[in-house]
Amino acid sequence: MRQSWRFLVRDWRSGELWLLVLSLLMAIAVSTAIALFSDRLQLALGRQVAEVLGADLMIRSPRPLKNEVTDQARSLGLQSTTVLEFPSVVLAGEDMHLVSAKAVQEAYPLRGYMRAADQPFTPDRQISDTPKPGEAWLEPRLFPLLNVKIGDQVQLGETELTITRSITLETDRGGDFYSLSPRLLFNMADVEKTEIIQPGSRVNWKTLFAGDNNQLQSFRKWTDGKLESNERLVMADDSRRDLRNSVVRLRQFLGLASMAAILLAGVAVAMASRRFAERRFDTCAVMRCVGASRKQVVSVLLGELFLVALLVTLPGVLLGWGLQAGVVSLLKGVLPAWLPEAGFVPMLVGGATGIITLAGFGLAPLLRLHGVSPLRVLRRELTPAPPASWLVYTLSLVAMAALLWYHTGELVMTVIIVLTSGIVLMAVSMGIQALLLGFSRRAGISSIPYSWRLGLRRIVQERGKTSAQLLAFSLTFMAMAIVLVLRTDLFDRWQDKLPEDTPNYFAINIQPSEVDEYREFLDSNGIDSSELYPIVRGRLVKINGEEVRKAVSKEQRLHNSLNRELNLTWSPELPDTNKLIEGRWWKSGSKKGLSVEQELAENLGIKMGDQLTFMVSGQEFSQAVTSIRQVEWESFQPNFYMIFPEAVLEELPATWLNSFYLPEEDKVQLNALITSFPTMTLLDLDSVIGQVRKMLAQSTLAVEAMLFALLVAGLLVLASVIESSIDERLQEGALIRSLGGTRRQLILMQAGEFILFGGLSGVLAVVGAEFCSYWLNTRVFELNWQPAYWMWISLPVAGATVIGTAGWMGVRRVIRRAPVSVLSAV
Repeated sequence: MRQSWRFLVRDWRSGELWLLVLSLLMAIAVSTAIALFSDRLQLALGRQVAEVLGADLMIRSPRPLKNEVTDQARSLGLQSTTVLEFPSVVLAGEDMHLVSAKAVQEAYPLRGYMRAADQPFTPDRQISDTPKPGEAWLEPRLFPLLNVKIGDQVQLGETELTITRSITLETDRGGDFYSLSPRLLFNMADVEKTEIIQPGSRVNWKTLFAGDNNQLQSFRKWTDGKLESNERLVMADDSRRDLRNSVVRLRQFLGLASMAAILLAGVAVAMASRRFAERRFDTCAVMRCVGASRKQVVSVLLGELFLVALLVTLPGVLLGWGLQAGVVSLLKGVLPAWLPEAGFVPMLVGGATGIITLAGFGLAPLLRLHGVSPLRVLRRELTPAPPASWLVYTLSLVAMAALLWYHTGELVMTVIIVLTSGIVLMAVSMGIQALLLGFSRRAGISSIPYSWRLGLRRIVQERGKTSAQLLAFSLTFMAMAIVLVLRTDLFDRWQDKLPEDTPNYFAINIQPSEVDEYREFLDSNGIDSSELYPIVRGRLVKINGEEVRKAVSKEQRLHNSLNRELNLTWSPELPDTNKLIEGRWWKSGSKKGLSVEQELAENLGIKMGDQLTFMVSGQEFSQAVTSIRQVEWESFQPNFYMIFPEAVLEELPATWLNSFYLPEEDKVQLNALITSFPTMTLLDLDSVIGQVRKMLAQSTLAVEAMLFALLVAGLLVLASVIESSIDERLQEGALIRSLGGTRRQLILMQAGEFILFGGLSGVLAVVGAEFCSYWLNTRVFELNWQPAYWMWISLPVAGATVIGTAGWMGVRRVIRRAPVSVLSAV
């Protein structure tokens, strides 16, 4: 180790280590920054999903939770609050209306916020308090229905409450909105005064919990087997599929960007390590001449590599922490307001990434030093043969794959990227080199313009070296192209699902006798709406003739669809936001058929042909599953678990559902709509949609930050590849100059070589990017895939331009160095 330290100091002073140190520093910094930033952002976005639930975790129950459960939550450091919901009738003078009454405590909500206005249908604001004892907050639509105003009193049970505000948003009201009545919010202290809650009353208790992830997971694990059969635990990630799917895709994309950046940093380390080893051939030969054994030679240089890793890891981790802190500071105004503090685990992973990268990609080149002969002192052309290092590279790839899997959490994505980058690109690269070799043999090198000859000769005659360089360039462009293509596809999907005219109101409980009048109202007022869907409330009671709770497993019994009535509907056509996975849609007039949503089918083990039995208003009927659908829950369009042909449900009692878009300036029309249809329930989703749009805008900026990190890693790869061949280029340049070549000729030859490399790497990158984007779109992100035709022209041109320019800037010293200084050193 002492000798290794002397070598380290000497090499550092001579500038031999700067490229390796810079590459390793960047590998550690980039991986640490991305790990920290993505971890913090994912937790923050997860909290935004929790804001829609009002908590990180919720337990629904028909009665208050046992003290044992709440005491355990308190002992783990979780915050908690209790909410009570129940249907009731509210009175205001001679008017009355059915409401969904909700009693809350002062700490409500634990996540997110409420919005309220001083008058109904006026601009609202975010609030941090709750109704005081004796107060009630009403939804805007209740004011015209009860003919009341702010300051009036309403009677709930045996107590009177004073109306003080108009509530417009409750964070935890975005779930099952089909069964919601107009909201009346009041204080939990007034529940006993109402005398409404009696033994046997139909009420819904919700206990909300909030805390960090470790606390929540510990509490969730503790509750296994301790909750009653009618108590249901809900995590924030499971509560809203419309938000959950977007967050999941963002996490996958951040994982992909992390993988690409780490892979590029690894390539930079590999190229720098190769140069580090090749420049020590002569040193090893001299050491062998003075009596050092092969083991001693390799041990000293491995020790130097170990010291480099040891000294660079801590500064790299600190630099990565500073990078992510800088990004967070720059994006402070648009990132989520709450970001968790950076943890130690991402820092450890970032440091481990750099060390594993150095060991994986730097060890194999150093193994060549084991075969250096003492005769190299006299015969410089004696280069040690590559060792049987395939095992080292294999183990390195496995270690990198495991590390990338940890970063992304996506096994399929990791396998696709690793296999494509390693196998497909190498195969295509060898194929291109074979074609160029055949072309040069048939046409002859002399027939090619001299500015291209050096590059073509290097590719044809030095296939081992050029394969590594070509692969490095190709990986750089491929990684950036994949991330750019998927970024565009992802943003297009988000924009398509949330256009400006996304329905922001849902009208439910429309009576059959009011359907025509309701349609006429929308048409006469120019309100853009979706189709009207019938809603039949029914329970799933049997699967293949067996009682449903016996037909499914214990875990499946907890699924929400088995603990409540489902919303059944009929439709002659497949809804626009649905996609058939299995089976066929029924023909018009069909009297048999049932289409089941894919997630529900998977969770309950329902397959094509299964006979499902439903109970509606005391009547049972059965249908066989004829198709399974994939539903885009994030579209904010009406979606359903079960869809039937009209003939199956037309005789059953139904109400109707509709969604429509109403701009801010036209919301005064809601007064007339509510007055015209007093039995209809109107749900305002404007605030929820705004929250989703804000989250997606923040996601966009996070992705852009990832692209910048990827660009830095790509530039580092270019510098590493150019620097790895600079010694050879200096010798070639000196020979050409000494034989009468001009500087202009040398410039054209060097630039031509890099332009050729850039064009070929662009072609390779297109092939790899198309292959990867196809598999990632169809297998991971569940997006539609289309060939990126623009890449087939732009990527080779961009590769030739970027690498040609970078190569020319990197090899200018070849032109500036006097031939005598280079040749005398040889």
